[in-house]
Amino acid sequence: MKRLVILQLLFVVLLLTGTLLAEQDNGRIIMDFNHDWLFEQDDWVGLNNASHWDWKDSHWIKIQTPHSYNADDSFDNVRWYYRGYAWYRKHFTVPAEHKGRRIFICFGAISNQSEIWVNEQYMGKFNSGFTPIEIDVTDVLNWDSENLISVRVNNIHNDEIPPGRWRMDYNVYGGIYREVTIESLSDVYLEKYDLFATTPVVNEKESVINTAVKVSNTSQEYRTILVRTTVLDGAQEKSVSEQSITIPPELTRAVSNLESIVKNVKLWSPDQPNLYLLNVELFENNQLIDQLKTKIGFRSFEFTANKGLLFNGKPLKTKGINRHQCYPGLANAVPKRLQVQDAVILKDLGVNFVRCSHYPQHPDFLNACDSLGILVYEEPVSWQHIGGREFMENMDYMFDAMLRRDRNHPSIILWGLMNEGRSAEMFKLLQATADRLDSTRPTCYAENHIKEALEQGTAFIPDILALNYKIEAYDELHKNYPELILISSECTNPDKTYIGDYTSEMKSFASVKQDLDLIESKSYLPGACIWGFHDYGSEYKPVWPIQTSGVVDYYRRYKEPAWYIKARWSKEPFVHIAGTWDNDKSPGEPVNVNVWHNGDKVDLYLNGKKIQSSKEKECEWNVPFEPGKLKAVAKQGREQVEHVLITPGDPAAIQLTALSNEMFADGYDAIPVTAQLVDADGNPVHVNGVEIAFESTNGGKIIGIGGAKSAESADGSAVVLVQSTGKSGNITVTAKAKALKGSCEIISR
Repeated sequence: MKRLVILQLLFVVLLLTGTLLAEQDNGRIIMDFNHDWLFEQDDWVGLNNASHWDWKDSHWIKIQTPHSYNADDSFDNVRWYYRGYAWYRKHFTVPAEHKGRRIFICFGAISNQSEIWVNEQYMGKFNSGFTPIEIDVTDVLNWDSENLISVRVNNIHNDEIPPGRWRMDYNVYGGIYREVTIESLSDVYLEKYDLFATTPVVNEKESVINTAVKVSNTSQEYRTILVRTTVLDGAQEKSVSEQSITIPPELTRAVSNLESIVKNVKLWSPDQPNLYLLNVELFENNQLIDQLKTKIGFRSFEFTANKGLLFNGKPLKTKGINRHQCYPGLANAVPKRLQVQDAVILKDLGVNFVRCSHYPQHPDFLNACDSLGILVYEEPVSWQHIGGREFMENMDYMFDAMLRRDRNHPSIILWGLMNEGRSAEMFKLLQATADRLDSTRPTCYAENHIKEALEQGTAFIPDILALNYKIEAYDELHKNYPELILISSECTNPDKTYIGDYTSEMKSFASVKQDLDLIESKSYLPGACIWGFHDYGSEYKPVWPIQTSGVVDYYRRYKEPAWYIKARWSKEPFVHIAGTWDNDKSPGEPVNVNVWHNGDKVDLYLNGKKIQSSKEKECEWNVPFEPGKLKAVAKQGREQVEHVLITPGDPAAIQLTALSNEMFADGYDAIPVTAQLVDADGNPVHVNGVEIAFESTNGGKIIGIGGAKSAESADGSAVVLVQSTGKSGNITVTAKAKALKGSCEIISR
């Protein structure tokens, strides 16, 4: 229980903070636009134009965004998920006090292809899928009456729109799956995605920050503007830079020499992720008319060909893993809470490096990586496919958008060009974009066929060559091309690892251990990057319907390899006994007991008697079974931690636990609730296949796989999500299985 409490406290702190701070700054007003959308999913509607005012939408489903229309048809045992058209419409008004300002509607992302109309005016076609879409609607708004926005979405396979491959390893879910806002700006404003802060000089005594911005003047007059940047450490001003500029009518002007010195700097690193606030303000006649804020960090790093990664001048071993973004019952429409929670779990496991596979991920996840100190390798959407010239241009457009959105995150240290594919023509195109938009970070791409990369020359185009699997070939590659900088982008893909199936979990542990031992022995590599973090929905035939190679399952329950990684990588004192100590064994029967820890020594006790002791970090002992209490105690200096397994009795109750006892009453927040079978003494009972039914009252919606309100137990627990319906109050969640039941309370507000 202590482990869960620590995770919950860390999560709450992060949920209340973030990198993008802009709900309502002076001059720039951001309004929630997620409520009261109407939705219709049907190919015949998609092929018609439902953007007209007179289109009847009274029968359409009322939804909130983020929303995916694959939430109920993925992760289940019915083959194929819907890949077709859908429409979203929203009737809205804009308050009269915003008249005369610039009004933008901003979508976090729409997957995978979309077209947008406002008041029947066509605003464009967008193929970005994973990066923001922002449209200036100022000139098409009705100020004295209702407005209508219509969005046609499809996630149909297209060879020329990345990822472009049919039947991929991961699903391309459709929908307006990230948050939507309206931004109200002055007629002179900062271009959000042209704000770029660099730190050309970094050291603790004195660092330099240089901020580049673009300012747009949409008025018909020359405007004289003061641009001011301020670096803050809490409430303390650390540096200020300002410049006065005059902008002609209907033009945008770049300002790139806003440089200042910051003294007595606290550097950003995975162990000490010190963040500062950069505040960029626009003033006209001493009045603040716009501002943008972003968190920044001062750090330096260098990937080398022979010594791995140097971070702030010191060697750093990367402890990495690959992360997708989906959840059962939500598909890719995952709210902030669960985006942040994934980063919290990664930190708990001791991970300090994450690859965003294989697409740009949610800003809230990246914000959490900034705050927690998790290094990030981010890449545009891709998977083993390269089309023609149109495909390459689309990739470049997406790559450009990714860099503009994310280049101020101190956690990001690598830009990936793609995953498991190679094209000299496309890589040169993307490399030129990286050089133009951000020369402070190296590029790489993930290669799974070294011979082809060398023959085609693609290995030498990016700054770094990232390698997927085939670890046995790395030494020869390094010997023959000692100038190449190499990193691990994927290792260990243990398919068919199921929580509650101890045999498969231990096979996965053995695979993870083998690869980590091998990769971490190579001094020229920074470290390993495991595949993958969590199980995810997939229509790829070898693994359908769920790719189960994650070290945690799709609800983020830890499998045995996760506990092993934590023992190996975490700096906090930790010990774990693998498996269970259940009565499925006979008295005296030899039991293989694995204990993992990060202390100086570990002792193993059975029913109060010490039976084993070792200074090894990974212990494997043969212990005759005796019902009762098996306890491992690890000591690290004066600290000690323990892990206990108890032989349980028959299931007597259900213990219900929510990730948090508070929920935002916003209509889309979601909280995992775990039903654990326990015996009469409250000990976990590790039973698979028990059907547990869930119910909720007063503003909570139960979401299970395929829309079900029940789930089968795995290792004695079953999980569903409880999602906000927008109603405030106390939500009671109950779980029942035969004669067993349990309940918990969640406050929605």
